[in-house]
Amino acid sequence: MSLLQEVWQAVKAIGTGMATVHKRVYQEAPTEFYPYVLPDLPPVSVQSLALVENEDGSERCIVCLQCERACPAQVITIERHRNPEGKGFLIDRFDIDLANCMYCSACVEACPVSSIVTIQDFEMSTYDLHTLKADIDFLHEQARRSRQWYSPKFGVEIRTEDGRIEKAPPEMQPGGLAELLKPADEEVDS
Repeated sequence: MSLLQEVWQAVKAIGTGMATVHKRVYQEAPTEFYPYVLPDLPPVSVQSLALVENEDGSERCIVCLQCERACPAQVITIERHRNPEGKGFLIDRFDIDLANCMYCSACVEACPVSSIVTIQDFEMSTYDLHTLKADIDFLHEQARRSRQWYSPKFGVEIRTEDGRIEKAPPEMQPGGLAELLKPADEEVDS
């Protein structure tokens, strides 16, 4: 390739870049104003963990230790004792070290009653790693604050204004459930 062709290629590339920049100057910015506008994230995305209680405030967790066994990072610590009033166990301690958690959601998938769930709370930045030791009270508060959460067994659940827990509508469910339930006469033109 001659020197003149190389110069022409360079001028052409710079011209294309400048035309693109000139075109974009007059368009609306594609970014969102993060602190004021929260991003619309898919419900399955894992940002934090929570421990959901039943609607009546009773513990949903049956203390089966499946989440503790399934955790590859071994950051879940559960202590329990036998229920003196009947069968089953009661929780003495339920801690998750969120600083060392990989957020792989293996614990969420292992939970047979969907007590431990993923929520969309990604604003947990801190300078002190000791504040990322989540105990049972913190995990319950995370679930109370959250309007929706996800578990593989129940899908997306939402908390209504009056505190009831309901399964989210099909269009909010992951995996294209809304597309599967859509009647055939509503096909979209491509």
